[in-house]
Amino acid sequence: MTDATPEPIVLISEQADPETLASLEAELTKAEASTLERRTLDQWLADTRPQTRLVCLLSDAELRRLLTDERVGDWQIAVLPLKTNRSAQVSFGVPAHLGQALKGALEMENPTRIDLLTCNGQIMLGTLIVGNVWGLHAPITKPHFWRDLITTLGHLRSLRLQAFSITTGKGQKQDLAAMGVTVFGHNFAGLSTTAIHQALMPNDGRLNAFILSPTSVLSHLWFLLKLRFQRPFSMRQLPDSMGFIRSQSLIITSQHPLESTLDGQTMETSEWHIEVRQDAAAVFINKRLELSTEEGDTRDSLRTSHLPNLAASRMLRDRPLPFLPHAAEADFRELFLTLRSNAEPSVPFVLLMILSTLLASTGLFLNSASVIIGAMILAPLMSPIISLSMGIVRSDRSLVQPSLKTLAAGLSMGLVCAAIFALLTPLRTLTPEMAGRLNPSLLDLMVALLSGVAGAYAHAKEEIARSLAGVAIAVALVPPLAVVGIGVGWMDTATMLGASLLLITNLIGIMLASSATFIMLGFAPISRARKALRLSLVLMLLVTIPLSLRFDRMVDQNAIQDTLSRIAANHPEDGILDVREVILSGKKPLIRLDVRVQQDWNETMMDRHKARIEQTLGYPADLEFSVVHVR
Repeated sequence: MTDATPEPIVLISEQADPETLASLEAELTKAEASTLERRTLDQWLADTRPQTRLVCLLSDAELRRLLTDERVGDWQIAVLPLKTNRSAQVSFGVPAHLGQALKGALEMENPTRIDLLTCNGQIMLGTLIVGNVWGLHAPITKPHFWRDLITTLGHLRSLRLQAFSITTGKGQKQDLAAMGVTVFGHNFAGLSTTAIHQALMPNDGRLNAFILSPTSVLSHLWFLLKLRFQRPFSMRQLPDSMGFIRSQSLIITSQHPLESTLDGQTMETSEWHIEVRQDAAAVFINKRLELSTEEGDTRDSLRTSHLPNLAASRMLRDRPLPFLPHAAEADFRELFLTLRSNAEPSVPFVLLMILSTLLASTGLFLNSASVIIGAMILAPLMSPIISLSMGIVRSDRSLVQPSLKTLAAGLSMGLVCAAIFALLTPLRTLTPEMAGRLNPSLLDLMVALLSGVAGAYAHAKEEIARSLAGVAIAVALVPPLAVVGIGVGWMDTATMLGASLLLITNLIGIMLASSATFIMLGFAPISRARKALRLSLVLMLLVTIPLSLRFDRMVDQNAIQDTLSRIAANHPEDGILDVREVILSGKKPLIRLDVRVQQDWNETMMDRHKARIEQTLGYPADLEFSVVHVR
C-alpha cells in the first residue's frame, strides 16, 4: 500500500456467525493485520472514503447493495468466502479457504475493472436462469451429476418449450421456442469452464445468453450426455439444442409469467431487462483465473437460426416435448421434393434398371464380384423403396401409389431381362456367386435392416447423400433379382425360390428399417404409421421363419466344420482331412472331405476315418472322400 492509499477496511456481514468471525480474527492476526478497521455495510455506506480497498466478508445480498451504490467505481473490492455469498465466490473466483482469500485481498496490487450486470435494476453477481436450463448453469463434473440426471429423467414428461421474445441491444429481435435461457457475464460465473471452450471475459462490455431449445426428449438426453462426456464445445459449433446471443443488453419476454432464478433467488415475472454497466467496479479476481485485458468485439452475436421459431414450433409449444424429434419444415420440403421425384418412373430409371440387371446377370455367370458390384451401383431400385417407406409412415397415397408402380415396373423389368439373358446364354452351370444367393439367413435380414436405416438417413441428410452408392452396394437388390430371373429362364424351381426369399427379405427389411428411421428423424408421428408398421412387422416375422431355419442350419454346419477341423490332423497315417462342404438337407448330414495322403488310399483307412468322425459327432453321417496325393 502506498502512502496515498488508505489502509484496507474490513466490511463484516451482520449475518456472519461467531465461528466465521473467530476464524477471520485469527487470520487477520496471522497476516499481521489485526489493527485494520472493521465496519458493517451500513456504517460504511453512511461514511465512505474514495480510493479505499474494501475487504468484504459480506453476504450476496449485502454485496449487491454495495455494488449498486453509485460510488462503487471509487473503491477496490476484495471478497472473502462466506456461507451466504456463494454467487459472489463463483463470479469473482474467490478461494474457498478464508486464509488464502484474505492473503490475496491484502497482497494483490491491482484490481480488475469488471462489468456489472443488472436484471430489472438488480445487480447480477452470477447467473440469471429463466425457465428450465439444467446442465447449462452448473458444473457438470460435480459428484452429484448422476443424481441430478436421474432426477431429470423422472421429469422428462414435463419438459416443454415456451414462447420467448429476445431483443438485443442493437434492436435485433428473435422470437423463439425454448425450454429456458441462462444469462451471465463470464463463463466462470455461468457455464462450467468444462462445458465451453472460449473464455467469456468479465470486462468486455457484453453479456452472454445461452438458449436451451431441444425439439424432443431424445435430443435433450443426447445433449446432456454430450455436455457430460464431450470435450468443451465451441461457440461456432454449438450443440443442436443450444443457441447463443452476445450483446450489451437484452430484453427477454415470455407470453406467461415464468419462474426464474437470479443468483439463487426465485422470482416470477414475464419480462427481464438485462444490461451491462461496463467497467463499473474494481474487483480483486483470484490469480488462478486468467483474464484478458483486450477490448472485446462490440457487435452483437446471434447464433439462433437453427433453433425452432414460433411459427415452426406450434406443435411443440405449451405441451410436453415428444419423445422423438419433429423434422424442420425446410427438411420436409427438400426431402419430399426429392422423394416425389424418385417415386415417378422415368427414362433414366428404365435404362439403369435394364443395364444393371444385364450387368448383374453377366457378373453372375462370370462369377465376378467386381462386375456384380458395378451392377449394384447402377441399380436405381433404392429410390422408389425409400419413397414408398415415407409414403407408408405418413399414409400418403400420393407417394405410395407411384412408388409401388415404379418398384413393380422395375422388378418386372429386371426379372424379364435376366430370364431372357439366361435363355440366350448356353451356360447352365450354377456358379458360386449364384449359389451364394440361394440360402439367405437372419444375417441377410440384418444387412437389409441396416441398409434401410442408412438409405433413409442418407436421403434425409443432404450432406451425406454421396453415401448412397455405398448403401446401394450394401443392399444388393439387383443380384438376387437377376438370380430369380435366371431360375425362371432355366425353369429351376430351387433357384427361383431361394433367390426370391433373399429378394423379399431385402425389400421388407429395407422398407421396415427406413420407415422406422423416418419416424425417429421426426418426419412422421408414430400414431399415423402404426397400421403400416404392424403390417411390415407381420411380413418380416413371416420371412423370419425360413430365415431362422436356414440360420440354424448354418450354425450346425459351422459346428460340424469346427468339430472336424480339431481332429483333421490327429491321425496323419490315415491322411490329413480338409472339410470341403457340409450339407444338411437329408436325414443324415452329407460331409465332403479332401484327404491328403502320401501313400496309397484304401478302404481300411476310410473306415477308420469314418468311425472317428461319427464318434466325434455323436451321430451317423454320409461321408464323401476325395483323395489328394502329396509328396
